[in-house]
Amino acid sequence: MIRILIFLLTIVLFAGSITYFASLDSRIVGEAFGYRFDGPSGLIVGALFAAFLLVIYITHKFKDIMALPGKIKARDKEVRRGRGIAALTRGLEAVAVGDAADAAHHAKVAQRHLDDLALTRLLGAQAAHLSGDEAAARVAYTAMLEAPETEFLGLKGLYLQAMAKGDLAAAREHAERAFGLRSNARWAFDSVIELGLERGAWGDTRDAIARGRRNNLIAADKADRATAALLTADAYAAFLGDDKKTALTDVEAALKLAPSFAPAAALAARLYGDAGKVGKAAKIIELAFTAQAHPAYVQIYDRLYTDEGAEKRAEHLRKLAAKNPSSREAKLLEARADNLLGEWTSAIKALEPLLTGAPTALEYSLMASAVAGLGGEEEARIWLERAAAAPRDPRPGAEGEFHFTREGWARLVRDYMDFARLAPPPLEDIAAGVSAEEIRLLTAPKAPAPAAAPDATSVQGDDEDVAQEGSPPEPATPAGEPAPEPPQDGDGLMADDEDVERIAAEARKVS
Repeated sequence: MIRILIFLLTIVLFAGSITYFASLDSRIVGEAFGYRFDGPSGLIVGALFAAFLLVIYITHKFKDIMALPGKIKARDKEVRRGRGIAALTRGLEAVAVGDAADAAHHAKVAQRHLDDLALTRLLGAQAAHLSGDEAAARVAYTAMLEAPETEFLGLKGLYLQAMAKGDLAAAREHAERAFGLRSNARWAFDSVIELGLERGAWGDTRDAIARGRRNNLIAADKADRATAALLTADAYAAFLGDDKKTALTDVEAALKLAPSFAPAAALAARLYGDAGKVGKAAKIIELAFTAQAHPAYVQIYDRLYTDEGAEKRAEHLRKLAAKNPSSREAKLLEARADNLLGEWTSAIKALEPLLTGAPTALEYSLMASAVAGLGGEEEARIWLERAAAAPRDPRPGAEGEFHFTREGWARLVRDYMDFARLAPPPLEDIAAGVSAEEIRLLTAPKAPAPAAAPDATSVQGDDEDVAQEGSPPEPATPAGEPAPEPPQDGDGLMADDEDVERIAAEARKVS
């Protein structure tokens, strides 16, 4: 509609111009180049205007004619590009399907028609990889490193090839270079972390995690846990190298990020304890135990007070148990404290719910100590035998020490970073324990044997025979083997892992 209106207005303007020039009565007289002209002014002006339009038209057509070769060339280039893009698309489809021959054919067509080498090199590399020509794929990936727009893709291809060959050094180099180009790339971040853990580069891995955190590649809580675990690994390395100052600095930084991380808390408590700062060491264990109980805290906390008397040690153990009273370790602490004070019945009561669940050797050995104090070593024999056959606590550091290999630390960092745990759950459950009824039967004191009725001969016996009959019988001991000695003091009732082995050996001798 607008075009029709413009056309009509143009006609009206043109007709009006002609009418105006034709209505002019004046004449134009002039002389140029020896010629004299004289004519109506309207005719001369109209002729000049028409000549002007004619010149414009001729100039436009001449320009089109001069540009015709370039247009033809551009059109041919566009056609070639269209064919190249079509070949590139079909080649990528062939790569997705897994048709190596078709992908290679379309890659050649695309390279012939496209001037953009970046896209064709990528397709050529993928086609070579599908056909099993890793050398050609490596050449294509290496060529992609020359262009900034394809460098990252080339690095990923070379990284995958290096990983497939098991060349971890080359894979790490490519991954780190790619991560430097694009620090928000997920695959590069994960690869740098994994390869850093693989070779034990705890410091480099911490730096990568910090960069990943800034680029939102890892959640803040996971980054804190990973950094704490890596700092702890460095701290243990420094500790084994007798650099206690560095170890303490690293482990304190780890505890600020993860106060309940058991390996860090255990090492910090040990370092402070060795330095004579028992109160600070105890505070670290108490804070960690409050957040999450761990059997290592039981061992370490008790060692802090080995020089004190039984009552003070029991008081400290019960203080720690009160920090997390619902935990399994709290009941173990209560049982230890009761054994120290000779409160055997209370110790048995504290251990009963643990023994009915999934007990380890530690629970059985503590029960053996309590039963031995209550009824003698003979009554504790069955508990010693169960302690010898029971499994140990499967959790890392259950014995109070955390010393892992490089591979062990790497697994611990992964598990703690991803799942906030020290290790995966065991594949097999610990066997069911003892029923409450059986515990009561095994811990109940035995009734004394009835005395035999005296006869005339025994009445007429001498005083020595009467005295011998009145004395309690000694328990039978196998020939050539010493009878197990009862515990001498409270420390003998504190059964740790070494005590378990000793008690189990004695049980096997007695039986």
